[in-house]
Amino acid sequence: LSIFHFWYNPVEFDLLNFAIIFNLLNIEILMGLFSSKRRARNADTGTTVQMLNERYLTFDEQLERIGSLGWYQVVVLILTQINYVCVTGSMLCTMFDTLAPKLIACVDPVNVTDPCLCINGTYDVQFESLLFHLTHGCHDNYMPTLWSTAVMAGGVFGSVVFGYSADRFGRKLSLLIALSGCIICNLLLTFASVHVGIVFALLSVTGFFGGGYLVISVVLPVELTTTRWRLLLTCLHGWPFGIMTMALTAYLTRRWDYFHLALAVQGLPLVVAMLFVDESPRWLILQKKYNQARQAMIRIAKFNRKPKLDFHFETELSSSTKCQVEKHPPRRYTYMHLIRDKAVFLPLLVLSYSWFSGGIITFGTYFDMSNLAGNIFLKTFITGSLKVGTGLIPLIFSRFVGRKPILIGAIAIACSTAWGSLVLYLVDLADYMPWLAIVGISAIDPMWKVNHVMSVELFPTVIRSMSRAVCNVCSRLASLIAPQIAFLSSIYSPLPFVVYGTLSLLHILIAAIWLPETNNRPLPEELSAENNTQSIQSTRL
Repeated sequence: LSIFHFWYNPVEFDLLNFAIIFNLLNIEILMGLFSSKRRARNADTGTTVQMLNERYLTFDEQLERIGSLGWYQVVVLILTQINYVCVTGSMLCTMFDTLAPKLIACVDPVNVTDPCLCINGTYDVQFESLLFHLTHGCHDNYMPTLWSTAVMAGGVFGSVVFGYSADRFGRKLSLLIALSGCIICNLLLTFASVHVGIVFALLSVTGFFGGGYLVISVVLPVELTTTRWRLLLTCLHGWPFGIMTMALTAYLTRRWDYFHLALAVQGLPLVVAMLFVDESPRWLILQKKYNQARQAMIRIAKFNRKPKLDFHFETELSSSTKCQVEKHPPRRYTYMHLIRDKAVFLPLLVLSYSWFSGGIITFGTYFDMSNLAGNIFLKTFITGSLKVGTGLIPLIFSRFVGRKPILIGAIAIACSTAWGSLVLYLVDLADYMPWLAIVGISAIDPMWKVNHVMSVELFPTVIRSMSRAVCNVCSRLASLIAPQIAFLSSIYSPLPFVVYGTLSLLHILIAAIWLPETNNRPLPEELSAENNTQSIQSTRL
Protein backbone atom coordinates (compact mmCIF):
# COMPACT_ATOMS: atom_id res chain seq x y z
CA LEU A 1 0.00 0.00 0.00
CA SER A 2 2.87 2.34 0.81
CA ILE A 3 4.43 1.66 -2.59
CA PHE A 4 1.13 2.47 -4.37
CA HIS A 5 0.83 5.57 -2.19
CA PHE A 6 4.23 6.71 -3.40
CA TRP A 7 3.35 5.88 -7.04
CA TYR A 8 0.17 7.96 -7.12
CA ASN A 9 1.05 10.63 -4.53
CA PRO A 10 4.84 11.08 -4.46
CA VAL A 11 4.58 14.52 -2.86
CA GLU A 12 2.62 13.20 0.13
CA PHE A 13 4.91 10.22 0.64
CA ASP A 14 6.02 10.72 4.24
CA LEU A 15 8.60 9.26 6.59
CA LEU A 16 6.12 6.78 8.06
CA ASN A 17 5.51 5.10 4.70
CA PHE A 18 9.25 4.95 4.09
CA ALA A 19 9.76 3.34 7.51
CA ILE A 20 7.07 0.73 6.74
CA ILE A 21 8.75 -0.29 3.48
CA PHE A 22 12.21 -0.28 5.08
CA ASN A 23 11.13 -2.55 7.94
CA LEU A 24 9.28 -4.91 5.62
CA LEU A 25 12.47 -5.28 3.57
CA ASN A 26 14.44 -6.02 6.74
CA ILE A 27 11.91 -8.67 7.81
CA GLU A 28 12.04 -10.23 4.33
CA ILE A 29 15.84 -10.43 4.47
CA LEU A 30 15.91 -12.00 7.96
CA MET A 31 13.13 -14.48 7.15
CA GLY A 32 14.88 -15.43 3.94
CA LEU A 33 18.15 -15.92 5.82
CA PHE A 34 16.48 -18.34 8.24
CA SER A 35 14.29 -20.23 5.76
CA SER A 36 17.01 -20.59 3.12
CA LYS A 37 19.25 -22.32 5.66
CA ARG A 38 16.47 -24.81 6.43
CA ARG A 39 15.67 -25.41 2.76
CA ALA A 40 19.36 -25.83 1.92
CA ARG A 41 19.67 -28.48 4.61
CA ASN A 42 16.86 -30.54 3.08
CA ALA A 43 17.70 -29.81 -0.57
CA ASP A 44 18.43 -32.57 -3.05
CA THR A 45 22.18 -32.89 -3.43
CA GLY A 46 22.29 -34.71 -6.76
CA THR A 47 25.43 -35.57 -8.65
CA THR A 48 24.77 -33.66 -11.87
CA VAL A 49 27.79 -31.66 -12.97
CA GLN A 50 27.11 -28.33 -14.64
CA MET A 51 28.77 -28.32 -18.08
CA LEU A 52 29.45 -25.51 -20.52
CA ASN A 53 30.95 -26.18 -23.95
CA GLU A 54 32.07 -29.64 -22.86
CA ARG A 55 34.07 -28.43 -19.87
CA TYR A 56 33.52 -28.01 -16.17
CA LEU A 57 32.45 -24.58 -15.03
CA THR A 58 34.84 -22.68 -12.81
CA PHE A 59 33.78 -21.67 -9.33
CA ASP A 60 33.32 -18.04 -10.42
CA GLU A 61 31.12 -19.09 -13.37
CA GLN A 62 28.92 -21.16 -11.08
CA LEU A 63 28.78 -18.28 -8.61
CA GLU A 64 27.61 -15.94 -11.38
CA ARG A 65 24.74 -18.32 -12.13
CA ILE A 66 23.49 -18.36 -8.55
CA GLY A 67 24.26 -14.69 -7.89
CA SER A 68 27.71 -13.26 -7.37
CA LEU A 69 26.28 -10.18 -5.64
CA GLY A 70 22.81 -11.09 -4.49
CA TRP A 71 20.94 -10.65 -1.25
CA TYR A 72 23.07 -13.25 0.49
CA GLN A 73 26.33 -11.42 -0.23
CA VAL A 74 24.73 -8.12 0.79
CA VAL A 75 23.58 -9.55 4.13
CA VAL A 76 27.03 -11.02 4.86
CA LEU A 77 28.67 -7.70 4.00
CA ILE A 78 26.27 -5.79 6.27
CA LEU A 79 26.84 -8.19 9.16
CA THR A 80 30.64 -8.11 8.94
CA GLN A 81 30.46 -4.31 8.62
CA ILE A 82 28.11 -3.73 11.55
CA ASN A 83 30.41 -5.88 13.70
CA TYR A 84 32.88 -2.99 13.50
CA VAL A 85 30.62 -1.11 15.91
CA CYS A 86 32.04 -3.29 18.67
CA VAL A 87 35.47 -4.00 17.16
CA THR A 88 36.42 -0.40 16.33
CA GLY A 89 35.40 0.77 19.79
CA SER A 90 37.51 -2.02 21.28
CA MET A 91 40.61 -1.16 19.26
CA LEU A 92 40.36 2.63 19.71
CA CYS A 93 38.85 2.72 23.22
CA THR A 94 41.96 4.40 24.69
CA MET A 95 41.08 7.54 22.73
CA PHE A 96 38.40 8.05 25.40
CA ASP A 97 39.63 5.85 28.25
CA THR A 98 42.74 8.03 28.66
CA LEU A 99 41.14 11.40 28.01
CA ALA A 100 42.28 13.85 30.69
CA PRO A 101 39.84 16.53 31.94
CA LYS A 102 41.09 20.10 32.02
CA LEU A 103 41.40 21.69 35.48
CA ILE A 104 39.65 25.07 35.39
CA ALA A 105 40.02 26.13 39.03
CA CYS A 106 41.13 24.45 42.24
CA VAL A 107 39.22 25.26 45.44
CA ASP A 108 41.24 23.18 47.88
CA PRO A 109 44.05 24.11 47.93
CA VAL A 110 43.61 27.42 46.14
CA ASN A 111 45.54 28.37 42.97
CA VAL A 112 46.90 24.86 42.36
CA THR A 113 47.22 23.99 38.67
CA ASP A 114 48.33 20.35 39.05
CA PRO A 115 45.28 18.00 39.07
CA CYS A 116 47.21 15.54 41.23
CA LEU A 117 47.56 18.10 44.02
CA CYS A 118 44.01 19.44 43.77
CA ILE A 119 41.64 17.85 46.28
CA ASN A 120 38.54 19.80 45.26
CA GLY A 121 38.34 21.59 41.95
CA THR A 122 36.30 22.45 38.87
CA TYR A 123 37.05 20.48 35.71
CA ASP A 124 36.08 20.76 32.07
CA VAL A 125 35.08 17.14 31.46
CA GLN A 126 34.25 16.05 27.90
CA PHE A 127 34.34 12.38 28.90
CA GLU A 128 34.85 10.78 32.32
CA SER A 129 37.77 8.56 31.42
CA LEU A 130 38.85 5.29 33.00
CA LEU A 131 42.39 6.53 33.59
CA PHE A 132 41.23 9.60 35.51
CA HIS A 133 38.78 7.42 37.47
CA LEU A 134 41.64 5.22 38.69
CA THR A 135 44.38 7.82 39.17
CA HIS A 136 42.53 11.14 39.62
CA GLY A 137 45.15 12.76 37.42
CA CYS A 138 48.10 11.39 39.43
CA HIS A 139 49.73 9.37 36.69
CA ASP A 140 52.77 9.57 34.51
CA ASN A 141 52.40 11.46 31.22
CA TYR A 142 53.38 8.28 29.38
CA MET A 143 50.52 6.23 30.88
CA PRO A 144 47.99 6.98 28.06
CA THR A 145 50.61 5.95 25.50
CA LEU A 146 51.27 2.76 27.47
CA TRP A 147 47.60 1.79 27.49
CA SER A 148 47.28 2.39 23.74
CA THR A 149 50.42 0.31 23.23
CA ALA A 150 48.86 -2.54 25.24
CA VAL A 151 45.85 -2.70 22.91
CA MET A 152 48.02 -2.68 19.81
CA ALA A 153 50.45 -5.25 21.23
CA GLY A 154 47.53 -7.61 21.70
CA GLY A 155 46.49 -6.88 18.12
CA VAL A 156 49.87 -8.06 16.82
CA PHE A 157 49.46 -11.51 18.39
CA GLY A 158 45.79 -11.67 17.43
CA SER A 159 46.64 -11.03 13.77
CA VAL A 160 49.06 -13.96 13.70
CA VAL A 161 46.86 -16.42 15.60
CA PHE A 162 43.58 -15.67 13.83
CA GLY A 163 45.24 -15.44 10.42
CA TYR A 164 46.40 -19.02 10.84
CA SER A 165 43.16 -20.25 12.43
CA ALA A 166 41.05 -18.81 9.59
CA ASP A 167 43.02 -20.83 7.02
CA ARG A 168 43.19 -23.91 9.25
CA PHE A 169 39.74 -24.02 10.89
CA GLY A 170 37.62 -21.71 8.73
CA ARG A 171 36.59 -18.08 8.35
CA LYS A 172 33.27 -18.26 10.17
CA LEU A 173 34.51 -19.93 13.35
CA SER A 174 37.40 -17.49 13.64
CA LEU A 175 35.08 -14.51 13.14
CA LEU A 176 32.71 -15.75 15.84
CA ILE A 177 35.53 -16.30 18.35
CA ALA A 178 37.10 -12.89 17.67
CA LEU A 179 33.81 -11.00 17.95
CA SER A 180 32.77 -12.91 21.09
CA GLY A 181 36.16 -12.14 22.64
CA CYS A 182 35.68 -8.41 22.05
CA ILE A 183 32.26 -8.53 23.72
CA ILE A 184 33.54 -10.42 26.78
CA CYS A 185 36.52 -8.09 27.18
CA ASN A 186 34.29 -5.01 27.09
CA LEU A 187 32.08 -6.53 29.77
CA LEU A 188 35.14 -7.23 31.92
CA LEU A 189 36.38 -3.67 31.41
CA THR A 190 32.99 -2.47 32.62
CA PHE A 191 32.91 -4.43 35.87
CA ALA A 192 36.52 -5.46 36.64
CA SER A 193 38.48 -2.24 36.11
CA VAL A 194 39.64 -1.79 39.70
CA HIS A 195 43.39 -1.43 39.16
CA VAL A 196 45.70 0.01 36.49
CA GLY A 197 47.45 -3.36 36.09
CA ILE A 198 44.18 -5.23 35.55
CA VAL A 199 43.09 -2.68 32.95
CA PHE A 200 46.43 -3.02 31.17
CA ALA A 201 45.96 -6.81 30.92
CA LEU A 202 42.35 -6.52 29.77
CA LEU A 203 43.27 -3.99 27.10
CA SER A 204 45.92 -6.38 25.77
CA VAL A 205 43.40 -9.22 25.49
CA THR A 206 40.88 -6.85 23.89
CA GLY A 207 43.45 -5.94 21.26
CA PHE A 208 44.14 -9.65 20.68
CA PHE A 209 40.55 -10.38 19.67
CA GLY A 210 40.07 -7.07 17.86
CA GLY A 211 43.24 -7.54 15.84
CA GLY A 212 42.11 -11.07 14.97
CA TYR A 213 38.79 -9.82 13.65
CA LEU A 214 40.48 -7.20 11.47
CA VAL A 215 42.52 -9.91 9.73
CA ILE A 216 39.63 -12.02 8.48
CA SER A 217 36.61 -9.71 8.36
CA VAL A 218 36.98 -8.82 4.68
CA VAL A 219 37.96 -12.32 3.50
CA LEU A 220 34.54 -13.94 3.92
CA PRO A 221 32.44 -11.42 1.92
CA VAL A 222 35.10 -11.09 -0.81
CA GLU A 223 35.38 -14.86 -1.26
CA LEU A 224 31.60 -15.02 -1.79
CA THR A 225 31.77 -12.93 -4.95
CA THR A 226 33.67 -12.67 -8.23
CA THR A 227 36.30 -10.37 -9.70
CA ARG A 228 34.01 -7.58 -10.83
CA TRP A 229 32.51 -7.07 -7.35
CA ARG A 230 35.61 -7.40 -5.18
CA LEU A 231 36.54 -3.72 -5.15
CA LEU A 232 32.95 -2.65 -4.42
CA LEU A 233 32.74 -4.92 -1.38
CA THR A 234 36.14 -3.79 -0.16
CA CYS A 235 35.20 -0.10 -0.52
CA LEU A 236 32.03 -0.65 1.49
CA HIS A 237 33.93 -2.55 4.16
CA GLY A 238 36.07 -1.02 6.89
CA TRP A 239 36.30 1.33 9.84
CA PRO A 240 34.26 4.47 8.91
CA PHE A 241 30.89 3.26 10.21
CA GLY A 242 32.55 1.91 13.35
CA ILE A 243 34.36 5.20 13.96
CA MET A 244 31.17 7.23 13.67
CA THR A 245 29.19 4.93 15.95
CA MET A 246 32.08 4.89 18.44
CA ALA A 247 32.03 8.70 18.57
CA LEU A 248 28.24 8.71 19.05
CA THR A 249 28.45 6.01 21.73
CA ALA A 250 31.09 7.96 23.65
CA TYR A 251 29.12 11.20 23.29
CA LEU A 252 25.89 9.63 24.56
CA THR A 253 27.43 7.70 27.46
CA ARG A 254 30.07 10.28 28.58
CA ARG A 255 31.51 7.74 31.05
CA TRP A 256 33.99 4.87 30.61
CA ASP A 257 31.89 2.06 32.15
CA TYR A 258 28.74 2.95 30.24
CA PHE A 259 30.86 3.23 27.09
CA HIS A 260 32.27 -0.31 27.33
CA LEU A 261 28.92 -1.74 28.39
CA ALA A 262 27.30 -0.15 25.33
CA LEU A 263 29.97 -1.67 23.06
CA ALA A 264 29.31 -5.12 24.49
CA VAL A 265 25.53 -4.81 24.19
CA GLN A 266 25.84 -3.66 20.59
CA GLY A 267 27.88 -6.73 19.73
CA LEU A 268 25.67 -9.42 21.33
CA PRO A 269 22.95 -9.66 18.64
CA LEU A 270 25.62 -9.61 15.93
CA VAL A 271 27.15 -12.84 17.25
CA VAL A 272 23.74 -14.50 17.04
CA ALA A 273 23.24 -13.22 13.49
CA MET A 274 26.64 -14.57 12.39
CA LEU A 275 25.54 -18.09 13.40
CA PHE A 276 23.20 -18.12 10.38
CA VAL A 277 26.03 -17.36 7.92
CA ASP A 278 27.68 -20.28 6.14
CA GLU A 279 31.38 -20.95 5.83
CA SER A 280 33.18 -19.71 2.69
CA PRO A 281 32.55 -22.25 -0.12
CA ARG A 282 35.98 -21.50 -1.58
CA TRP A 283 37.66 -22.51 1.67
CA LEU A 284 35.47 -25.62 2.03
CA ILE A 285 36.34 -26.80 -1.48
CA LEU A 286 40.04 -26.33 -0.85
CA GLN A 287 39.66 -28.36 2.35
CA LYS A 288 37.89 -31.12 0.37
CA LYS A 289 34.72 -30.63 2.46
CA TYR A 290 32.45 -31.05 -0.56
CA ASN A 291 29.15 -31.76 1.21
CA GLN A 292 29.39 -28.60 3.30
CA ALA A 293 30.44 -26.57 0.24
CA ARG A 294 27.45 -27.96 -1.69
CA GLN A 295 25.06 -26.97 1.12
CA ALA A 296 26.52 -23.48 1.22
CA MET A 297 26.18 -23.02 -2.55
CA ILE A 298 22.59 -24.30 -2.51
CA ARG A 299 21.75 -21.90 0.28
CA ILE A 300 23.27 -18.95 -1.61
CA ALA A 301 21.16 -19.85 -4.65
CA LYS A 302 17.99 -20.16 -2.53
CA PHE A 303 18.60 -16.88 -0.75
CA ASN A 304 19.37 -15.06 -4.02
CA ARG A 305 16.16 -16.49 -5.56
CA LYS A 306 18.08 -18.24 -8.33
CA PRO A 307 17.17 -21.59 -9.97
CA LYS A 308 18.32 -24.69 -8.12
CA LEU A 309 21.60 -26.17 -9.35
CA ASP A 310 23.27 -29.45 -8.45
CA PHE A 311 26.91 -29.32 -7.40
CA HIS A 312 29.20 -32.32 -7.36
CA PHE A 313 32.71 -31.13 -6.64
CA GLU A 314 34.30 -34.60 -6.55
CA THR A 315 33.88 -35.08 -10.30
CA GLU A 316 36.49 -32.38 -10.89
CA LEU A 317 39.10 -34.97 -9.92
CA SER A 318 40.20 -37.62 -12.34
CA SER A 319 40.34 -41.19 -11.12
CA SER A 320 44.10 -40.99 -10.65
CA THR A 321 43.79 -37.79 -8.68
CA LYS A 322 41.11 -39.35 -6.49
CA CYS A 323 43.44 -42.18 -5.58
CA GLN A 324 46.12 -39.64 -4.75
CA VAL A 325 43.75 -37.71 -2.50
CA GLU A 326 42.76 -40.90 -0.72
CA LYS A 327 46.40 -41.69 0.00
CA HIS A 328 47.41 -38.16 0.95
CA PRO A 329 45.29 -35.86 3.14
CA PRO A 330 44.83 -32.16 2.18
CA ARG A 331 48.11 -30.30 2.42
CA ARG A 332 48.55 -28.07 5.45
CA TYR A 333 50.22 -24.75 4.79
CA THR A 334 52.29 -22.72 7.25
CA TYR A 335 53.88 -19.29 7.27
CA MET A 336 57.06 -20.81 5.83
CA HIS A 337 55.29 -21.24 2.49
CA LEU A 338 54.98 -17.45 2.26
CA ILE A 339 58.77 -17.17 2.33
CA ARG A 340 59.61 -20.09 0.07
CA ASP A 341 57.37 -19.06 -2.81
CA LYS A 342 59.06 -16.23 -4.74
CA ALA A 343 55.84 -15.18 -6.45
CA VAL A 344 54.32 -14.58 -3.02
CA PHE A 345 57.26 -13.26 -1.00
CA LEU A 346 58.16 -10.04 -2.90
CA PRO A 347 54.56 -8.72 -3.25
CA LEU A 348 54.06 -9.62 0.41
CA LEU A 349 57.06 -7.49 1.42
CA VAL A 350 55.84 -4.48 -0.59
CA LEU A 351 52.27 -4.78 0.66
CA SER A 352 53.50 -5.25 4.23
CA TYR A 353 55.34 -1.92 4.10
CA SER A 354 52.20 -0.31 2.69
CA TRP A 355 50.24 -1.54 5.70
CA PHE A 356 53.05 -0.51 8.05
CA SER A 357 53.34 3.04 6.72
CA GLY A 358 49.59 3.53 6.56
CA GLY A 359 49.21 2.11 10.06
CA ILE A 360 51.63 4.59 11.61
CA ILE A 361 49.93 7.55 9.90
CA THR A 362 46.39 6.39 10.69
CA PHE A 363 46.79 5.23 14.28
CA GLY A 364 49.26 8.00 15.09
CA THR A 365 46.64 10.56 14.10
CA TYR A 366 43.92 8.73 16.06
CA PHE A 367 45.95 8.65 19.27
CA ASP A 368 47.04 12.27 18.81
CA MET A 369 43.45 13.42 18.29
CA SER A 370 42.99 14.46 21.92
CA ASN A 371 46.13 16.63 21.77
CA LEU A 372 44.80 18.60 18.82
CA ALA A 373 42.43 21.52 19.31
CA GLY A 374 38.67 20.98 19.09
CA ASN A 375 35.88 18.74 20.38
CA ILE A 376 37.05 15.12 20.32
CA PHE A 377 33.57 13.72 19.59
CA LEU A 378 33.11 16.04 16.63
CA LYS A 379 36.61 15.44 15.27
CA THR A 380 36.18 11.68 15.49
CA PHE A 381 32.73 11.69 13.89
CA ILE A 382 33.84 13.96 11.04
CA THR A 383 36.83 11.69 10.44
CA GLY A 384 34.54 8.67 10.09
CA SER A 385 32.04 10.48 7.84
CA LEU A 386 34.78 11.75 5.52
CA LYS A 387 36.17 8.23 5.30
CA VAL A 388 32.80 7.05 4.01
CA GLY A 389 33.11 9.33 0.99
CA THR A 390 36.83 8.94 0.34
CA GLY A 391 36.52 5.17 0.70
CA LEU A 392 34.41 5.10 -2.48
CA ILE A 393 37.12 6.79 -4.54
CA PRO A 394 38.75 3.49 -5.63
CA LEU A 395 35.37 2.27 -6.89
CA ILE A 396 34.85 5.41 -8.97
CA PHE A 397 38.34 5.62 -10.45
CA SER A 398 38.75 1.88 -11.01
CA ARG A 399 36.88 2.29 -14.31
CA PHE A 400 39.75 4.33 -15.67
CA VAL A 401 42.86 3.18 -13.79
CA GLY A 402 44.10 0.14 -11.90
CA ARG A 403 44.58 -0.44 -8.18
CA LYS A 404 48.17 0.81 -8.10
CA PRO A 405 47.62 4.44 -9.31
CA ILE A 406 44.76 4.86 -6.83
CA LEU A 407 46.98 3.69 -3.96
CA ILE A 408 49.86 6.00 -4.94
CA GLY A 409 47.52 8.97 -5.39
CA ALA A 410 46.01 8.52 -1.92
CA ILE A 411 49.47 8.34 -0.34
CA ALA A 412 50.54 11.47 -2.21
CA ILE A 413 47.60 13.46 -0.78
CA ALA A 414 48.32 12.23 2.75
CA CYS A 415 51.97 13.13 2.28
CA SER A 416 51.01 16.66 1.22
CA THR A 417 48.79 17.18 4.28
CA ALA A 418 51.57 15.95 6.60
CA TRP A 419 54.10 18.45 5.29
CA GLY A 420 51.34 21.08 5.09
CA SER A 421 50.71 20.69 8.83
CA LEU A 422 54.36 21.46 9.46
CA VAL A 423 54.08 24.59 7.33
CA LEU A 424 50.97 25.72 9.24
CA TYR A 425 52.83 25.38 12.53
CA LEU A 426 55.82 27.34 11.25
CA VAL A 427 53.63 30.24 10.05
CA ASP A 428 51.70 30.43 13.37
CA LEU A 429 48.50 28.83 12.06
CA ALA A 430 48.60 25.81 14.37
CA ASP A 431 44.84 26.04 15.08
CA TYR A 432 44.18 24.73 11.56
CA MET A 433 46.41 21.68 12.00
CA PRO A 434 43.64 19.38 13.35
CA TRP A 435 41.47 19.92 10.31
CA LEU A 436 44.33 19.34 7.89
CA ALA A 437 45.17 16.18 9.85
CA ILE A 438 41.55 15.01 9.46
CA VAL A 439 41.77 15.63 5.71
CA GLY A 440 45.00 13.61 5.60
CA ILE A 441 43.68 10.64 7.56
CA SER A 442 40.53 10.63 5.42
CA ALA A 443 42.49 10.93 2.16
CA ILE A 444 44.55 7.86 3.06
CA ASP A 445 41.42 5.71 3.31
CA PRO A 446 41.47 4.78 -0.43
CA MET A 447 44.93 3.34 0.21
CA TRP A 448 43.44 1.03 2.85
CA LYS A 449 40.71 -0.10 0.47
CA VAL A 450 43.29 -0.96 -2.20
CA ASN A 451 45.50 -2.63 0.43
CA HIS A 452 42.61 -4.86 1.49
CA VAL A 453 41.55 -5.86 -2.01
CA MET A 454 45.14 -6.46 -3.16
CA SER A 455 45.84 -8.58 -0.08
CA VAL A 456 42.99 -10.80 -1.27
CA GLU A 457 43.85 -10.72 -4.99
CA LEU A 458 47.60 -11.28 -4.73
CA PHE A 459 47.62 -14.47 -2.67
CA PRO A 460 46.12 -17.95 -3.20
CA THR A 461 43.14 -19.11 -1.16
CA VAL A 462 45.16 -21.74 0.72
CA ILE A 463 47.42 -19.06 2.25
CA ARG A 464 45.25 -15.96 1.86
CA SER A 465 44.38 -15.42 5.51
CA MET A 466 47.98 -16.07 6.56
CA SER A 467 49.20 -13.55 3.97
CA ARG A 468 46.67 -11.02 5.22
CA ALA A 469 47.76 -11.87 8.74
CA VAL A 470 51.35 -10.87 7.88
CA CYS A 471 50.08 -7.59 6.45
CA ASN A 472 47.93 -7.03 9.52
CA VAL A 473 50.86 -7.82 11.80
CA CYS A 474 52.80 -5.05 10.04
CA SER A 475 49.82 -2.76 10.53
CA ARG A 476 49.59 -3.80 14.19
CA LEU A 477 53.34 -3.25 14.64
CA ALA A 478 52.80 0.18 13.16
CA SER A 479 49.94 0.78 15.58
CA LEU A 480 52.32 -0.36 18.34
CA ILE A 481 54.78 2.34 17.30
CA ALA A 482 52.09 4.92 16.52
CA PRO A 483 51.41 5.91 20.18
CA GLN A 484 55.12 6.60 20.58
CA ILE A 485 55.04 8.78 17.44
CA ALA A 486 51.99 10.63 18.79
CA PHE A 487 53.85 11.14 22.09
CA LEU A 488 56.49 13.12 20.15
CA SER A 489 54.01 16.00 19.94
CA SER A 490 54.71 16.65 23.63
CA ILE A 491 58.32 17.38 22.64
CA TYR A 492 57.67 19.33 19.45
CA SER A 493 54.10 19.71 18.23
CA PRO A 494 54.56 19.07 14.46
CA LEU A 495 57.20 16.33 14.89
CA PRO A 496 54.74 13.46 14.25
CA PHE A 497 53.79 15.02 10.92
CA VAL A 498 57.45 15.08 9.88
CA VAL A 499 57.53 11.32 10.48
CA TYR A 500 54.30 10.81 8.52
CA GLY A 501 55.58 12.82 5.57
CA THR A 502 58.88 10.94 5.43
CA LEU A 503 57.20 7.53 5.57
CA SER A 504 54.77 8.57 2.83
CA LEU A 505 57.54 9.62 0.45
CA LEU A 506 59.25 6.25 0.87
CA HIS A 507 55.88 4.53 0.48
CA ILE A 508 55.29 6.17 -2.90
CA LEU A 509 58.71 5.12 -4.16
CA ILE A 510 58.40 1.46 -3.11
CA ALA A 511 54.85 1.06 -4.44
CA ALA A 512 55.70 2.65 -7.78
CA ILE A 513 58.63 0.29 -8.40
CA TRP A 514 57.71 -3.11 -6.92
CA LEU A 515 53.97 -3.36 -6.30
CA PRO A 516 52.25 -5.48 -9.01
CA GLU A 517 48.88 -4.59 -10.53
CA THR A 518 45.99 -6.97 -9.71
CA ASN A 519 43.06 -5.38 -11.51
CA ASN A 520 40.87 -7.86 -13.45
CA ARG A 521 42.84 -10.90 -12.27
CA PRO A 522 40.99 -14.03 -11.11
CA LEU A 523 41.48 -15.03 -7.50
CA PRO A 524 44.42 -17.44 -7.23
CA GLU A 525 43.47 -20.66 -5.48
CA GLU A 526 46.45 -23.02 -5.08
CA LEU A 527 50.19 -22.73 -4.74
CA SER A 528 51.83 -24.65 -7.56
CA ALA A 529 54.06 -27.61 -6.88
CA GLU A 530 57.08 -25.50 -7.77
CA ASN A 531 58.23 -22.92 -5.25
CA ASN A 532 58.73 -20.09 -7.68
CA THR A 533 55.28 -19.78 -9.22
CA GLN A 534 51.68 -19.80 -8.12
CA SER A 535 48.59 -21.03 -9.89
CA ILE A 536 45.96 -18.43 -10.68
CA GLN A 537 43.33 -20.88 -11.86
CA SER A 538 39.93 -20.60 -10.22
CA THR A 539 38.50 -23.59 -8.39
CA ARG A 540 36.68 -25.89 -10.83
CA LEU A 541 33.47 -27.73 -10.03
